[in-house]
Amino acid sequence: MGKVAGYKVVLQFDAKTIVGYRTHDMDISVDMAEATTGESTNQWKEYLPLFKGAKFSIGGLYDPTAGSNSSCEDAIDLLIGGTQFTAKYGNTEVGSKYYSASAYITNIKVSGPYNDLASYTIDVEVTGKVTPGTVSA
Repeated sequence: MGKVAGYKVVLQFDAKTIVGYRTHDMDISVDMAEATTGESTNQWKEYLPLFKGAKFSIGGLYDPTAGSNSSCEDAIDLLIGGTQFTAKYGNTEVGSKYYSASAYITNIKVSGPYNDLASYTIDVEVTGKVTPGTVSA
């Protein structure tokens, strides 16, 4: 069974990776509706899937100078503008699987204690379908 190191998984915003990332999450879920009736076998509850949704998040060390990648300030601009963008979550190595979707940034938090490095968290809400893909050369 293949394993992927956490640092090899990224969240990209329109093909740019946010710098300084250290943590990432993907949460895909489905709302379930109860479908139990009087005819349900031995009174066991039954459920059917309805609406699907997904969220991505990334967190890391705050670095306002991004070079050719995206900084936290770029994400703030997307949030303030209410700008929809393409989010890609997954491994960036050729042949690896990733997931992409149209999305909006819903929350950004930048914080840091007096005696440590500043950090950020960016939360992304997917709008529409999540599409799997494979990284090509």
